[in-house]
Amino acid sequence: MFSYPPIDEEILALLRDREEFIVIGHISPDGDCLSSQMAMNSMLLKMGKTVHMANAGPFDRSEISHLRSDFLNHIDDELKQRDPLVVVVDCSSPERIGHLADEIGGLTTVVFDHHSSGEQFGTYRYIVPRSVSTTLIIMQLYKALDVEISQEIAEHLFFGFATDSGFFRFINAYRGETLRLVAELVDLGVSPNVMNDRMTGGKSFGYIKYLGKLIDRSESLLDGKVMVSSSWLEDSKQYITTDKPSDSLYTMLLSVQGVEVVLFFKELEGGRTEVGFRSSHQSSINVGALAESFGGGGHKKAAGATVNKPIKETRKLLLEAVEKMLKA
Repeated sequence: MFSYPPIDEEILALLRDREEFIVIGHISPDGDCLSSQMAMNSMLLKMGKTVHMANAGPFDRSEISHLRSDFLNHIDDELKQRDPLVVVVDCSSPERIGHLADEIGGLTTVVFDHHSSGEQFGTYRYIVPRSVSTTLIIMQLYKALDVEISQEIAEHLFFGFATDSGFFRFINAYRGETLRLVAELVDLGVSPNVMNDRMTGGKSFGYIKYLGKLIDRSESLLDGKVMVSSSWLEDSKQYITTDKPSDSLYTMLLSVQGVEVVLFFKELEGGRTEVGFRSSHQSSINVGALAESFGGGGHKKAAGATVNKPIKETRKLLLEAVEKMLKA
């Protein structure tokens, strides 16, 4: 039976002893990233610390746009000179925090994460790849430091878990410890019904039309084992593209019989491409390793990368790489 390893006493001592902190998450933050940052921020505030949250963004999705003002976009020299302790959450490599990676150079950094791929970084690390979410790792930190978990904090911890677990869909057998941790959060006042509505509800009609267009564009390739779809900058003229439909898109495309891998390409400014990777639970393809080879990272079944090439070139390279993996 799995249990979380003890947190290094050096890390706990740093968190107890230091007075000023910067809490950083990865670019294009998702539910687990933002929830982990906010839960870490709340914990440090309860400990009487001075805390700054930072994220390179973007915060263009409607469900998170209101949070932009809570996060620094840059670490200025005045803050850096005070030598704050940097805490990075839900991030598998320094590239995933964008321009902030250069701005925290020379500062002591502690990384809390559950991604198995990516480049090791940070002065200290607590990495638990078997944790379903980074928020459940932060929950271990609350317990180790004996900090009370309020209902508001419990909601952050649950939301990060819910988004990364596909609302319990991605939990395998013999992982009862995960359900027991989640039960603790429910007992603290979290409503799974409300959390599910927060994850899946409140979508605009424009979002539904955009999702429909991406499904219509989907292609079945490599003998039906791979599904791909693409989003173009031009789409913003006709559809509401700020709300990412990728999670719904992945779920639908992975439900097609025989599909092992889904690739979602999003055109970015400057000839770059954001790529989302998913693989089915039956597939042996490790999309985390695939994403890492393209400068990204993530999990065995879910990952992402930003490639400095246009969609058509990126797509060609990725399909060649996936084809080799399928034949291996």
